[in-house]
Amino acid sequence: MDLDLPSLPFHPRRSPAADPPVLSLARQATLRLRLRRGSRIAVGAGRIWLTECGDTDDHFIDAGGEHVVRRSGAVVLEGDSAMPARVRVTHP
Repeated sequence: MDLDLPSLPFHPRRSPAADPPVLSLARQATLRLRLRRGSRIAVGAGRIWLTECGDTDDHFIDAGGEHVVRRSGAVVLEGDSAMPARVRVTHP
């Protein structure tokens, strides 16, 4: 007996306790994100060059370091090491 069942979209839900994904940035690769104030950008490997909208300073963050976003808006990350930078973004 064949059953013809309707196809439903599948959207897996992440549990609130799940770790955020790790982003990988090769040297000179850039990523533009829109983040809320208080979001944390943690570097697990390599180094990134970070520019935050409304901040006149650029920030270089090495492995083990992090940056807390001061204003909601655009943040640009660029890989700044020979090895890929591994970055994790968490939201408040």
